[in-house]
Amino acid sequence: MDLRPIDLDHTLSCGQAFRWRRTGQTWMGVVEGMSVRLEQRGRRMEVETELPDSRIESYFRADDDYESIIKEISKEPYVASLVRRFPGLRLLRQDPWECSASYILATFSNIPRIKGMIERVCALYGEEIEPGLHAFPEPRSISENGARAETCGLGFRCQRFIEFATRVDRGGVDFEGLKGSSYEEAHRSLVELEGIGDKVADCIAVFSLDHLEAFPIDVRIGRTLKERYGVSGRYGKVSAFARSHFGPYAGYSQEFIYYAMDRKNIGPG
Repeated sequence: MDLRPIDLDHTLSCGQAFRWRRTGQTWMGVVEGMSVRLEQRGRRMEVETELPDSRIESYFRADDDYESIIKEISKEPYVASLVRRFPGLRLLRQDPWECSASYILATFSNIPRIKGMIERVCALYGEEIEPGLHAFPEPRSISENGARAETCGLGFRCQRFIEFATRVDRGGVDFEGLKGSSYEEAHRSLVELEGIGDKVADCIAVFSLDHLEAFPIDVRIGRTLKERYGVSGRYGKVSAFARSHFGPYAGYSQEFIYYAMDRKNIGPG
């Protein structure tokens, strides 16, 4: 499949999605309840899955005008340096239910622990796709058997996770409506839900609802904005600055900045 330019290592290890694993040269994950195996072949990627190509292309946002987006965000000097350092990093278009539930579990945790929690939830509630690999569960399977989630080591997130699944199962979250609304409306609606704060709302908005101006701000991103741009304070103030400064594709800029803050990627620039 030709999604050039794409770099699977940058795209799948930058912290935006939690169900991808690399073994040797192969990345393995689960998309829409189906196993997907990917391998980088130069600027192309080889795909092994039962999903149609159109679904993989949608997941990797093949419909984005990537070159134009990169040109736009590279007007910002620091982001331009990161684009050169990490070419081919792309945003993903994740399933809104899975993305939302995953980021509720991600609250106040690190990526290895987040991945562990999600895998335990999938093993307990999700359909087995192949030995040892499970789909992300449907909200109903969680809402109907919520007490079982207490065995997954979710900590304080457990009740929020169950309540969110129950709300989604009962039709209380209109993901399609959130996609079609403005960023501001989507963010406002999301933070009204239990377990979703400003940062999680922005992650959901940019990674699953096509609001590419959303700019999630965690401690590391906040530190970068303060040190490089002199901006700090309440989330709304810093978020407004970021969306204005980085422009309509601020979410792409954020992911390059976030990836650069990973210890293994820290370097000059």
